[in-house]
Amino acid sequence: MNEPHYRLFVLGAGFSALGGLPLGNGLLERVREDVRASFQFAGWDGPLEKEIGEWSSLYPAESIDLERVLAYSHRKHYLRLIGSDEYFEHGSRSIVAARRAIQRILIQATPSDTPPPYRSFAQQLCPRDVVLTFNYDTLLEQALDDVGMPYTLSPEWWLKTDPGKFEPRFVDLLKLHGSIDWYDRHYHDAAVRWHAEQGHDVPNRDPIFGPAPTVPRERLARGPTEGEFGKHILPRVFRVPNHSEHFPMEERIGSHIVPFILPPAYDKLLGNDPILDLWENLHRTQDSYSSIVVIGYSMPPYDSYAYETLGRLFVEYQQGGDLTYSEHRRVPIQLITLADSRQHALKGFPFLDSAKTRVWHQGFSTDALNWIDWGDGAVMEVR
Repeated sequence: MNEPHYRLFVLGAGFSALGGLPLGNGLLERVREDVRASFQFAGWDGPLEKEIGEWSSLYPAESIDLERVLAYSHRKHYLRLIGSDEYFEHGSRSIVAARRAIQRILIQATPSDTPPPYRSFAQQLCPRDVVLTFNYDTLLEQALDDVGMPYTLSPEWWLKTDPGKFEPRFVDLLKLHGSIDWYDRHYHDAAVRWHAEQGHDVPNRDPIFGPAPTVPRERLARGPTEGEFGKHILPRVFRVPNHSEHFPMEERIGSHIVPFILPPAYDKLLGNDPILDLWENLHRTQDSYSSIVVIGYSMPPYDSYAYETLGRLFVEYQQGGDLTYSEHRRVPIQLITLADSRQHALKGFPFLDSAKTRVWHQGFSTDALNWIDWGDGAVMEVR
C-alpha cells in the first residue's frame, strides 16, 4: 500500500536544554528570584514570597515545593476567594508575575543562532507529523523557520478543505502549555467593556489588541477553519511573530500584557479553557501512527492529566500490533532522556512494554537524532 506515514513526537524541557534553556526546577528557582527582584523597588519581596509563607504555614512539616505553592495561588484565584479585590483577571498576582518572569528568562536564554541539532530535527519533520510540546519556549519554531519547514500551531485538520481533497501541508506543532509569544485578547476585551459600562474615559492603547496596535499578531490556524473546531482558542489566543523584536512591550494605563502560558503548577488547566481545544480529539489518528518519539519529557506527577492521556495513547499504540492499519511497520516507542539508565528511564513510564520500547539516555543531540528510527522510507542520516 502507498498510504502516508503519521508520526508523533512529544517534547519536554529536556528537548530545549541543549540550547541553554533551563529545566523545570532550575526555571522555577530563577522565576522565584526574578519575581522577588521585580518587586523590591516597592520595598517588599512580592506576592510569591507572601504566598510561599502562607503555604508553608499550612504545610509546616514539608519543604517548599514551588509547583504546589503556585497551585495554591492558582486555586485561590480560580475560586475568587478575595472577590473583587483580585488584582488581575489573568490570574493571581503570583501567577501573573511568574508568567512574566518565565517569558523574560526564556527570551534571554534562547540563542539567536539556532544550534545545529534543532535545525536537523526540523529538517526531519514533514506534513502529517504531529509534535506535542509542553515547552513554553520558541526554539523549535525558530528551527522550523530557519529550514523553511511550514508548520501550524493548531491541528491542520481544522482547516476548511474541499471534500476528499485534504492534503497535509504543515507540521502540526501543538503547544499544550501555551507559549511565551501567545496572548489572550479576552482580558483586553473584557476591560474595554467594563470601562464602557462604567462610563470611564480610558484610552485604549494596548499594543497588541488596541485600535492602533504597534505589535503585529497572527492567528494560530493557517487559514479558515471548519465548523466549531478551535472555537475557544482561535478567537482569543494570538501569536506575536518575531516576538523577541517587540520585547519588552510598553504597558500603558489599562493595558496588562501577560503571555498566555499555563502556570507551572498542579491544576494548571483550571481557568485556561482555550487550551482544551488542542487536547480535543488528540487520539483521532492514533491508529495511523507508525512512530512515537518522546524527547526530554518525563511525565511529571503534577501533570497527571497528561500522564493519563498520553499513557493511554502509548499503551494502545504498543498493543496495536506490528503494522498500522495502512500496513506500515509500527516502530517501537522511543525515549530520549538524560536518565542514568534504561531502567531509570522506564520508571517514569511504568505502563510501557519494555520489549517494545527503545531508550537513549544521553539526552537530545545529533547522536540521538542518528539513533532514532524515523520509520520506513525516512531519511536516516542526520549531520
